[in-house]
Amino acid sequence: MAKTLVVLNPMAGHGAALRMFPQVETALRAAGMEFDVAHTRASLHAVQLAWDAPKQGYERIIAVGGDGIAHEVVNGLLRASDEGETIALGIVPLGTGNDFIKSMPPALNPGQTRDDWRMSIPRIISTKTALVDVGKITVDAPTSGVPHPQYFTNGTDVGFGALVAKAIRGIPITGMAGYLLAVMQVLVDYGLPRIKLTIDDGEVIELNTTLTAVTNGRCFGSSFWLTPMADIMDGELNVIIAKELSRVGILQIIPQLMKGTHLDHPAVMFRTAHKVVIEAPDAMIMECDGEMPFANARRMQVEILPKRLRVMVE
Repeated sequence: MAKTLVVLNPMAGHGAALRMFPQVETALRAAGMEFDVAHTRASLHAVQLAWDAPKQGYERIIAVGGDGIAHEVVNGLLRASDEGETIALGIVPLGTGNDFIKSMPPALNPGQTRDDWRMSIPRIISTKTALVDVGKITVDAPTSGVPHPQYFTNGTDVGFGALVAKAIRGIPITGMAGYLLAVMQVLVDYGLPRIKLTIDDGEVIELNTTLTAVTNGRCFGSSFWLTPMADIMDGELNVIIAKELSRVGILQIIPQLMKGTHLDHPAVMFRTAHKVVIEAPDAMIMECDGEMPFANARRMQVEILPKRLRVMVE
């Protein structure tokens, strides 16, 4: 059997991952798996664990937690492979949002979830894998101590979504309820950044944006299907651009975002691309797979790396 490392984020899901891990470990061993376990001890620890894993002979790595631990593991794996094909990644979803796993083959549609960790066991014990795309972000002002470039599985955005990702960190509730509470907090005081987008070195769009997202995956914030048609195996980025919306306008579009029916909204533009450059006169508040890696960037370049990440599938 392939040598396997299980990486647990004990803080994921406000401690749910640590509480549930004995059951996860029992289920994996009952299915005949042998593996080593590593607990993350600090932010970015999983990046190093995944970076070192192939050198230590591991052929498979399983992230136990949410999108944060998956994001760190992917950043380590892409560094270990020099942006080539990685060793296989599996995910046991025990986080706040569990979004990337919804886009893994076969991808889910609005209203569907993969939040039950037990449903991940067949994928992990299977020998089947698939190669999926990864996004890559480079910025003009990297943050000291944070890996640069950043790789993402799900997406990155500036504006309202990034503010919500920042707010959710202080909310002790998981899932959709926590994200909706974060939305309400952000609505009290938010700004609309002025940005310039350049798409594939061609089309240029300048606007005050409520939200601009460049995605690989389908779902964000647990239940918001920003790009419900996204395919993480198509070699393309999806670009959602929301023009200036009032507080009432934001509240009105939220139900559409949850159903994935917002693409016909008059304030929303959609593009596909292989490279997107976003520039702003001021430092952008941006998030990447729910993480906040860069605080001072005024320019970010996003590109797609087709079929780089190997994932476990049924």
